[in-house]
Amino acid sequence: MAYLALYRQWRPQDFDNLIGQEHINTTLKNAITTGKIAHAYLFAGPRGTGKTSTAKILAKALNCIHGPTPSPCNQCAACERITAGSSMDVFEIDAASNRGIDEIRDLRETVKFAPVEGQKKVYIIDEVHMLTTEAFNALLKTLEEPPGHVVFILATTEPHRIPATIHSRCQRYDFRRIGLREIEGRLAMVAEKSNIQIAPDAIRLIANHADGGMRDALSILDQCASLEADSVTANDVRQLLGLIGHEWVWRMAEAVIDRNAPVILTDLEQIITLGKDGRQVLIELALHMRSLMLYKAAPDLEGGGRYSDSQEVLAGQSSKLTHSELVQIIQMLHEGANDTKWSPEPRITIEMTLLSACRRSGGEDLSALVDRITQLESRLSSVVSGGIAISAARPASPPIAEIKPVIVVPSVPQSTPVETPKAEPIVNKAAVPVGDVKAVWDAVLKQLVSEGKRAVHACVSQGQLVSLDDKTATVRFTSQFAKDRTEKDDFRMLIEKGLAQVSGQQVRLQCVLGAAATAPAAKKETPAPVSAPVSAVNTTQSDQNHPVLRQAIQMFGGKIIQEE
Repeated sequence: MAYLALYRQWRPQDFDNLIGQEHINTTLKNAITTGKIAHAYLFAGPRGTGKTSTAKILAKALNCIHGPTPSPCNQCAACERITAGSSMDVFEIDAASNRGIDEIRDLRETVKFAPVEGQKKVYIIDEVHMLTTEAFNALLKTLEEPPGHVVFILATTEPHRIPATIHSRCQRYDFRRIGLREIEGRLAMVAEKSNIQIAPDAIRLIANHADGGMRDALSILDQCASLEADSVTANDVRQLLGLIGHEWVWRMAEAVIDRNAPVILTDLEQIITLGKDGRQVLIELALHMRSLMLYKAAPDLEGGGRYSDSQEVLAGQSSKLTHSELVQIIQMLHEGANDTKWSPEPRITIEMTLLSACRRSGGEDLSALVDRITQLESRLSSVVSGGIAISAARPASPPIAEIKPVIVVPSVPQSTPVETPKAEPIVNKAAVPVGDVKAVWDAVLKQLVSEGKRAVHACVSQGQLVSLDDKTATVRFTSQFAKDRTEKDDFRMLIEKGLAQVSGQQVRLQCVLGAAATAPAAKKETPAPVSAPVSAVNTTQSDQNHPVLRQAIQMFGGKIIQEE
């Protein structure tokens, strides 16, 4: 007789032997007992958690000679044929290889025929998410109103790919990952009855590596049974699976914690020389860092699938790292493991990841840096009018001291001198006193900055609120451009909204052009023509490309005059 793999030999044959899915066992057994059997079921969950096994058990429960029964006998002809896969009333369809509309049309033609041997015809469609859109559409009507003797069982590992129209026609059961202790107990029982000598720590290692799938765990145990050894040890399992081993991982983790780059590179070289996969180094190191993170958060937490159970190692290494550092290291290791899949030279990616983990930032609080950046952004957005001189400070290269002041002269014909319009300030007798007016205007400007309206602030801050009553707010500008821009609807509405919030009155904005206030003893100066600027700066190409300068030219127009 041909050898059967362990996961086939020990496939559950009734609901009571199905491990880790008690919530599904109870529901299906009660449905069979009360006769409330649905016409379509959707079994969703990770691989190796019992979806197909449950479908076959349900098929036996419906077609057993004693059925429908929640406890099929597994001895009658119907149960034996279903177990062997030779029943004419139970059809197992692999949707990955039968995914087209033609296969579904053939299925629709066969469902109308009555069962040959049992009471129900059961269609088990595995990996149903692989069906095409056309095939799903062809299945809809049959799935919604099948003949009374038909039961559909759809199994999938990716339920999100199932159309909602299919979902709504099925009773959905979600299969959980099987717990670590449950897998360990099942493996110990199978090893004992199969005469496989295996150490308890080896069983635990297999259960950890199975990641909640019983089929994967039994397949690994089957591989271990082929080893020429009196007893399978944890080291045998590591060699078989290509794992690095706890001692190596602990040593590398200690080097990462101590930021010891030479030890990291030396250990990596030795591991690769031994034939281990470099990507596996990152994966197991990430699992160990996860164990440190969980131990640091909850030292008394049981289970959780920790990579290491050594309390001494967990306590010693976790005390040297903060939570932020652990999260940062795990993120680096995960990103590195993903990048190795596409890297032309994976070893370089692995070395970069490990060295970056050694040079981690340490998880400092960056709030002070954020505040400084905010202040610098505010300074960059402030533009002083009157010739129009812009002085900006940048947090990065080039240094603040190296940024030279630049004169941006508005575009005016060369022969026309820049004349300053003269207008008397408008003062409304009913307005708020000047001191209060200034406070209101300062509050409006501050509000613009707090709301992120930096471009608006840069323009309107060139004006001065000179009058405010219950109907009109008069703002005087010394720049024609700033006045015209502020009078446009978008800026004007923002200013009127700010004035209403600050003063409590709904007012209309009025912009006027006037000269800036000067001291009484100030000597009147003749306006200088454009061709003779007050000052010029020998700007370099890098200064002309400064982002603040480009923003000012875009906002105010004009050109840059360089010194001859």
